[in-house]
Amino acid sequence: MFKTMIFLACVFLYCSCKKESAIAVPDAIYKITVVGKWQIPQFGVPSNVHFTYFAGMVHNANARSWQPGSYASIGLKNLAESGGLTELIRETDSIILQKNAISHIAFPPPSATGTVSSNIYCNANYSHVSFASMIAPSPDWFIGVNNLNLYVSDHWLQDTLLNLYVYDAGTKDGDVFSMTGPATMPQQNILLQTPVNATALANGNTTLAPIATVRFTKL
Repeated sequence: MFKTMIFLACVFLYCSCKKESAIAVPDAIYKITVVGKWQIPQFGVPSNVHFTYFAGMVHNANARSWQPGSYASIGLKNLAESGGLTELIRETDSIILQKNAISHIAFPPPSATGTVSSNIYCNANYSHVSFASMIAPSPDWFIGVNNLNLYVSDHWLQDTLLNLYVYDAGTKDGDVFSMTGPATMPQQNILLQTPVNATALANGNTTLAPIATVRFTKL
């Protein structure tokens, strides 16, 4: 009888500890800091270059806002071609309703070589971050973060710096600093931009440097 009581007590303690560990994971708030690096000689820089509003979501591993090697959604297409956010916001709303995201990400851009910061909230179930911003004027070029997981191996990342390179959305033709141009037919996959396909941006360089950086700092 005594051994049985000890066994039951151990089981109770084990279950209690397991339950406690399951609920003890803290939420997290991150400061996002974007720094523009759109400058000569790394890039061509006409007088009217700018980034557009950043938009995206905090989500789980089941959701995607955009992904290299896949077609751009209507929302990303609109953002990459004109900076328009309406359809991307609708797509995010739908993902939130499906319980695959918990919130929108939206913050104004920095200047071409400026800095801007914004805060986001995450939890262990929704620890992935995706967002994008058009580089303008351009046919369909954009920068962004794709499916970054801030909660890895049961730990929150403390301080992470990422380079932001230019992507082609695969929806409009052109190699100029202009938002005009014919639609790409058929639509192509999202691809990392190259100096061969973006000579106006490359400014004679044989590689494309990061056009911005983004830093995630846990508060």
